[in-house]
Amino acid sequence: MIVGVYTVTRDDFRNVRRSYIVLGVLGVFAGIVGLVFVSEMNIYADAYRTLFDVSALIAFALPLFVAPLTYLSIAGDVSNGSIKYVLGLPNSRLEYVIGKYISRAAVAVAAVVLGTLVGFVVAVTTFSNGADPIRFLEFAGASTAYALAISGIFVGISAMTASRSRAMTAVFGVYFVLVLFWAGFLPFLSLQTMIDTVASTLGVTVSEPTRELIAGLSPVNAYFQATSEVYTGVYDQYEVLSITESGSDRLVRQTWFNFLVMVGWATVVPSVGYLKFRNSELG
Repeated sequence: MIVGVYTVTRDDFRNVRRSYIVLGVLGVFAGIVGLVFVSEMNIYADAYRTLFDVSALIAFALPLFVAPLTYLSIAGDVSNGSIKYVLGLPNSRLEYVIGKYISRAAVAVAAVVLGTLVGFVVAVTTFSNGADPIRFLEFAGASTAYALAISGIFVGISAMTASRSRAMTAVFGVYFVLVLFWAGFLPFLSLQTMIDTVASTLGVTVSEPTRELIAGLSPVNAYFQATSEVYTGVYDQYEVLSITESGSDRLVRQTWFNFLVMVGWATVVPSVGYLKFRNSELG
């Protein structure tokens, strides 16, 4: 199995790295992160405050960069017929799905790592208080987990669909639900407003811990909370950092739980996608 996964990953990565889309994702994303640090170097003395703003960029914009790399990873091969050649080789469907996931997730992780590295270099050379490498490493770790979760979700969706249009529609629909809707990016159209509506209709009350737990199951909210380690000991320096403070005993405030949520999204959705793909008719 290892040989099969390696073969699929190697061949797919070779194809992906030749794409201008990949170069664009890496270059543009890293450039935007660098611009965020440059634009705030005279506003904040501490680079970790800018990391908070970059976390918002990663949470809401990274999925849009990752989508073009992932939504056709499997559906594209199925729709153009090349899947017959790939699976005609001694590769199982499981090896194929895992290999596709690894190659596409590697690009997403590379974008996060490169962006963090660019930000660190800018911070060290321009911020009055420099940059703490440990905080940047912790930030890169949480962001990597989020990149893996988003990549896993999108590749899993690609495995469930058989056409390019359906894959694209499904990926952007899921982005809206899991990121914008669940995280409350649009206050008038969010999970919390839906909970309020349902609770009001049923005449019940939803406690705050329950609301927080439901919200915390989103990959984007789990990511925001997972970055809490970055700001350990400096929450009082900037008021906005308090929203990620992990001092509470509540489950959703625990860093391990938030990493577990992202790992769950990174593994469960691709697994469901594989189960659908395993029994699908490839034409």
